[in-house]
Amino acid sequence: MSEQFSRGYLWYAVGVLTVASTFSIIDRQILNVMIGPVKRDLGGISDFQVSLIMGFAFTFMYSVLSYPAGWLADRYNRRNLMAGGIAAWSLLTMICGMVSQYWHLFWARMGVGVGEATLGPAANSSLADYFPADRLPLAIGIVSSAPFVGQGLANIAGGPLIDYLEATPNFVLPGLGELYSWQMVFIVVGAPGLLVALAMMGLREPARRGKVTDEVGVPLSEVWAFVRQRWAFFALVFTGYLGLATQGWSLFSWIVEYYVRNHGWTRTEIGLTYGSIAMVIGIMGSVIGGLWAGSLMRRNVPDATLRLVTYGSIVLIPTATALTLVPNPYVGIVLLIPVTFCMAMPPGLIMASLQAVAPNELRGQMVALYLIAVNFLAYTFAPSLPALLSDFVFESELALGKSISLLAVINYTLASVCLYLGLKHYRRALTQASDWARTPAA
Repeated sequence: MSEQFSRGYLWYAVGVLTVASTFSIIDRQILNVMIGPVKRDLGGISDFQVSLIMGFAFTFMYSVLSYPAGWLADRYNRRNLMAGGIAAWSLLTMICGMVSQYWHLFWARMGVGVGEATLGPAANSSLADYFPADRLPLAIGIVSSAPFVGQGLANIAGGPLIDYLEATPNFVLPGLGELYSWQMVFIVVGAPGLLVALAMMGLREPARRGKVTDEVGVPLSEVWAFVRQRWAFFALVFTGYLGLATQGWSLFSWIVEYYVRNHGWTRTEIGLTYGSIAMVIGIMGSVIGGLWAGSLMRRNVPDATLRLVTYGSIVLIPTATALTLVPNPYVGIVLLIPVTFCMAMPPGLIMASLQAVAPNELRGQMVALYLIAVNFLAYTFAPSLPALLSDFVFESELALGKSISLLAVINYTLASVCLYLGLKHYRRALTQASDWARTPAA
């Protein structure tokens, strides 16, 4: 563990970062359990229109500002950057509940992306300074379980809450007037984030370790030079992760609506069922993946993080394809267990991989480049791809299952091939990192 802080404090910091990441996912994903009511109350908009609010509206500003956020994280106080971002996205999530027009909701969702852009680069850079290399996969794995915790809570609480609010008269709040059920949900889930921002201010900024120069930061030209020297690693691994992320967010975005439309489940039924699987199995996948990778690294398997993701991607090809094709909904629920486990390992392990190959001066910017190259495309198009296929190819709202399965074959095959080919380039990048780690800072 780090000499700067006690063991207890380090895991407390992991806890705060995990809670912050969880709220970022809840605020980002809560719309997914409210698709039906939102479409109805915004004038009967199409699946494709609502997918733009779920995807592009959020990801555009999120991706545009990720690199500036990484640049700031490599130079200035990361704790303050994260606290400000949490407060901003929480307020803007509440504002999503105060609008009643499609384009107003679109712009408010863009604002949520502005705040959330600050968290990933600063959090992962901080963790790399809190923990040594062989403990880092577990620490980042715990924080990276947040998408599944957040997705789980959004479904467990959001599904029953929207069903309850749908069955009661609309709320009337002073200054805002009468609010629809989904508007109240946005306000309820956004408010606690302000307390999380205060908790973030209680963390201490770790000293920066693993620097190769004494400069505060490095210019963009040196960042690109670093990437070009390892272009095969970045091209193959980022492409592989693009396939993983695209399919993951496609499933996250539409699994609730799929069960409501195709199997006649209520939002409460699928919300509680899928939410519980996402939370329990998602946490297990992230934590076990981190523990497993750390154990392999201590047994001299340096590429353990990427190797485990490659194996998981191969498992996902048949399981995720069958998930939304099987006629029995309960068989689909059983398949969700291995699918969720294998989906939960990659997020933390890629962050650990990037921190392992980059010097301290570049860590925030490496995470930002990943968020731009992978998450922008995945978050932007993942919610829209199933909707486009069902609306314009299969021409039926009941074709969501076919659309999701077709995308699973494409995305997971792409990921498996690219990640397998990227393993040797990752090992080479690790060797280069080991060489400069033994060289004193200039």
